[in-house]
Amino acid sequence: MHDTHHVMQNLGVFMPSDWRPAVIENVRSFGKWKDFVRENFPWLEHRNHSVGDFHAEVSARRFGDGELSTISATESEVIRTRHLSEIAEMGFLKLMWQIRGRVHLEQDGREAMLQPGQATVCDTARPYRIRVFDDSLFAVFMMPYDACPGWEQISHKLCGSRLIEGASIRAAIGSLMALTSTDDPSNDDETRLVIKAVQSMITATLHRSASAQGLTEYRDPRLYKAHQYILSRIANPELSVDDVAAALCMSRRSLYTLFKECDTTPARLMQEIRLEQSMRLLSDRTQNSRKITDIAFDNGFNDYATFSRLFKQRYGVTPSEFRLRARLSTH
Repeated sequence: MHDTHHVMQNLGVFMPSDWRPAVIENVRSFGKWKDFVRENFPWLEHRNHSVGDFHAEVSARRFGDGELSTISATESEVIRTRHLSEIAEMGFLKLMWQIRGRVHLEQDGREAMLQPGQATVCDTARPYRIRVFDDSLFAVFMMPYDACPGWEQISHKLCGSRLIEGASIRAAIGSLMALTSTDDPSNDDETRLVIKAVQSMITATLHRSASAQGLTEYRDPRLYKAHQYILSRIANPELSVDDVAAALCMSRRSLYTLFKECDTTPARLMQEIRLEQSMRLLSDRTQNSRKITDIAFDNGFNDYATFSRLFKQRYGVTPSEFRLRARLSTH
């Protein structure tokens, strides 16, 4: 148990010893709302778009360096400008899940209008804008970057877009909200497992959404065709840039020019696809009996050392640590 506890700490798990009492606030004026937000969610500008009286309700619970809030408010807006993002002490990953009404998020030139059951994410270290519409209720989960291995690699691709819909986000937020119903968790081991599972579900959803977002952003159908060609031959370690160029009936130079559109290269895309496929298999409970080396070789890696090094660079943990995280989340 001690070894498992040590690994969980290394993976950035929010431990029950960091539990904080809930903050509950019922605000009846915009001025008091600004004061409350300034004290609890600093470095934001505020705008009131409500026609009548302003009203907001907030319930927040802190888990170590992470925090879950449920917010209901009349029509208003919060903005983190470039200046405010630069003077903020540290950045966080901000996951938003819509429960009732609508919320609009803008970041990195992308925007998402959330309907009930939909989720999005933003990075508080960069400018963003959130517009809350009347009678809106939503949950916000703030967590540090190291709670989501590989966040730095997917942040600029993902922020400001809607996440893939599914049970993972609903289960993650629902589990956290269940934990907030008590002032003191009665079972530390059980609480650790819940928080561990939440982190794993959020991490998996973010990486799947980033992968899907990369496909939908291809403006040239040839890029999508190249992606599918690489994916269909991912097990071949000898797959080359020339093979991809031939499949698209174009020269090697033209292929590199084409890939500049998505700010990558053919070789880098092949590596990313291999890592993503390996990550999916490592998180798949039906693949638990397979050796990690076999998964690496089946996805075109020639040696385990290279695979392990690249995997840790991308996801922040080694393949074996990632598999342990996935196994713990299913218990």
